[in-house]
Amino acid sequence: MKKARGTVSLSYDGTQLCHVETALPDLIDFNLTGTFYAEPSTLLDHYPAWRNAQSKGHEIGNGSLLAAALPDGSLPAWTTEMILDDLSEANDLIEDLFANQSECSVGLPIGRAKCADSIDYTPTLRSTYSVIRTGLPGLNSANFGAANQLKVVDPTDLNGSQLAQIARQAIQSPSWIVFAFDGIGSGSRSVDHKSHRQLLEFLNQNRDLVDVMPIINAASQFNRIDSAPRLV
Repeated sequence: MKKARGTVSLSYDGTQLCHVETALPDLIDFNLTGTFYAEPSTLLDHYPAWRNAQSKGHEIGNGSLLAAALPDGSLPAWTTEMILDDLSEANDLIEDLFANQSECSVGLPIGRAKCADSIDYTPTLRSTYSVIRTGLPGLNSANFGAANQLKVVDPTDLNGSQLAQIARQAIQSPSWIVFAFDGIGSGSRSVDHKSHRQLLEFLNQNRDLVDVMPIINAASQFNRIDSAPRLV
């Protein structure tokens, strides 16, 4: 009987300069691909680099809400209608810029998914988008359900050994672990560059035990991508 494999997805928030200068070269070094959640302004600042990255197998996801969130992840000045409109506009931009990318996931801010009047806006999003990386902590078990409520690991301030140990859990008890990186070597919620490389080295050395792929690819592999209608 074939042993079940674990899955790890590496996601990066904000299409930041440190992602262009550090994260992407690291992934190239280890021949790994990830998901980069785009903020429209920073995406356009370095569009040629992101176009090249997407052509190499990286997912450019919709992260339009990331910059507007408070440190706790909330969007108290936004209504659900504003959130949907913003995501829709960003979706259109991503589709225009990356025409050969048929679908992408949505990445929410890490923390509380609350908008105006402390309303949880995720149920509205789940009825619209097929694949959503939430900001809620946790691992996704083998029977995790729909891919529009994915839990994440916030790697902030963890060292390389700690990151590798978390990734090892995907192997020991086959599950889907989604890392949600912000800054790599610099910036907010940053992870030390050396620690980032240690995680990638661990994943590279254990390719026979764990699959590493962008979030949209993993959702497709698990046949969960059609669990909710896609916004068009």
